[in-house]
Amino acid sequence: MKITLIRHAESVYNEKRLLQGQVDCELSEKGLKETKEKLKAFSNDFNVCFCSPLKRTKQTAKILLPNLDVIYDKRLMERGLGDWENTLYTDEKRFLMQNKTVPPNGETFKEFDNRILSFLEMVKNNYKNEKIIVVTHGGVIYAIHRLLGLKVKVIENLEMVTVEI
Repeated sequence: MKITLIRHAESVYNEKRLLQGQVDCELSEKGLKETKEKLKAFSNDFNVCFCSPLKRTKQTAKILLPNLDVIYDKRLMERGLGDWENTLYTDEKRFLMQNKTVPPNGETFKEFDNRILSFLEMVKNNYKNEKIIVVTHGGVIYAIHRLLGLKVKVIENLEMVTVEI
């Protein structure tokens, strides 16, 4: 079964190069504008939308899928980055995160992966015949790719990818 994943638009934290993790921040003005622009060419032929309950994903889903009921699922929240949340995103932190370092008081990759796997299993078991879109975060999309054995690449804000689960 195929599902479409979309990363939220630019947030105020993306704009300031701050690590978000599970910080509940809003879209930036640029993010709002770009989402409204994307809507003009957005193919909304989905009948089920799952979304992280954080503001930046909720705002993205509300603009792109105004006529679709959204199912908010905490399992789609970004990885908890503990003490690194609300701090500048540096090359050192990027390196440490890529090498699976767990930030102090952060969510481990095993915890994160287990939560994502739980969501994927639920979708596979209960939504086989639906056209599904998931509005979520870059880290969740990377985790899904990693868990499915797909090549992990940079996912830009508002980028959409379709995966087979």
